Amino acid sequence: MQREILYLKVPSFPVALERLRNPSLKGWPVGICSSGSGRSLLQAVSLEALKEGLFKGMPRRQALERCPGLRLLQPDPAHYQKAANELFRILSAYSPLVEPARPGSLFLDLTGTYRLFGPARDLAWKIRNETRRRLGMEPNLGMATNKLLSRIAARVLPASGLCDIFPGGEGHFIGPLEVGVLPAARPFAHAERLRELNIRRVKELLPIPISALQVAFGSASITFYRQARGVDASPVRPPMQTPRITEEETLPEESNEDALLLAALQGLAEAAGRRLRGMEALAGRMELEVQYADTVIERRSARLEPRTDLDVCLFLAASRLFERAAQRRVRIRRVALHLLQIDPLPRQLSLFSEESFFFREATGNATSALPGSHKGLSLPGQERALRNLQQALDEIRSRFGKEAIRRGGVSSQVSGVRCREERRSCQGRGLALPDWDGKNGYDPSGSC
Repeated sequence: MQREILYLKVPSFPVALERLRNPSLKGWPVGICSSGSGRSLLQAVSLEALKEGLFKGMPRRQALERCPGLRLLQPDPAHYQKAANELFRILSAYSPLVEPARPGSLFLDLTGTYRLFGPARDLAWKIRNETRRRLGMEPNLGMATNKLLSRIAARVLPASGLCDIFPGGEGHFIGPLEVGVLPAARPFAHAERLRELNIRRVKELLPIPISALQVAFGSASITFYRQARGVDASPVRPPMQTPRITEEETLPEESNEDALLLAALQGLAEAAGRRLRGMEALAGRMELEVQYADTVIERRSARLEPRTDLDVCLFLAASRLFERAAQRRVRIRRVALHLLQIDPLPRQLSLFSEESFFFREATGNATSALPGSHKGLSLPGQERALRNLQQALDEIRSRFGKEAIRRGGVSSQVSGVRCREERRSCQGRGLALPDWDGKNGYDPSGSC
């Protein structure tokens, strides 16, 4: 069966999204660039900016000198990712084989969908119209028998529409194009060698034997030989579907107050733990994402040993990741918590109890609030007490609402984070540092 591969690309995807939010940007040269020094690089540029000689990766100061009318916008990665996810959902309704290439660009394998949706060319126009209706964006589409040609077809389109390469016409389509359309020609060293050899069109590569290509390009010679003939056997690979729990919160107002941020983080940990217990699963890895007001994103991750679904263990792990991630003196806009390596609850108890630093801290803090002394309990006994406490909390919240009871103890975590802030402040002023013991915060008798 002849393959039918569709490639959908929204030109300057971040710029297209910004223009949807602010229609007054249409017709103006627009660039996406984080604020800061003049050395910041453009992350995306509009077609008008390209005509002015700007390009992705150009330094901010150089771009403003070349195009004084350039309108620079702050990037919003969270908004771009949400739009990319929505685009993925639109295409997933027509085929299970959808491969995201980058935000705003996807491959779709339409082979064998004729009985469901009719001819692939008609379906491509239907997908384009649905994208315009639901997202308000004008995509370029390329249709061919493989991924290489479909991507090139979408790139060479002068305007939004569909470029369809019929089977058997691959050589006639790709031959007259500039050699730079081949992915193998994009590395700087390969582009320089092609200029030295005066090879400007793809068809000029066809008469060259593979032995000569081996001398010029080494291990990339086979790739050049195949791409020049439009050969690409790579399949459309859907993204790996791994279980993942994500909880995120965008603050109403950007802040760097530790009490507020840790309270938000505790809410995320409790929400993630509630979802885990509903799935009857345990998480083995945690990732924390902190987005600052200047759109800089810091990520930290840690393994959870042993795997857990308890709120207090999740919050302790998250608070330590927060200490590692929040190292800048810039206000924070968004915090996201991701739980990965999610496995079902084991049906058989472990013969030997696994003990971790997070669990020792959790049991020490949580069981101290229970009636009676639990200091003499073994680790399994402490684990049972902590799980019973968690079960009681879940029952209260399910009956009276999740805000009916809230966990205290954030102040001790806040003191540790505040001590980190004070230590940085002291270092900046050349003062002696307070003594840090890692558990009780800091020694008040320190010089700060």
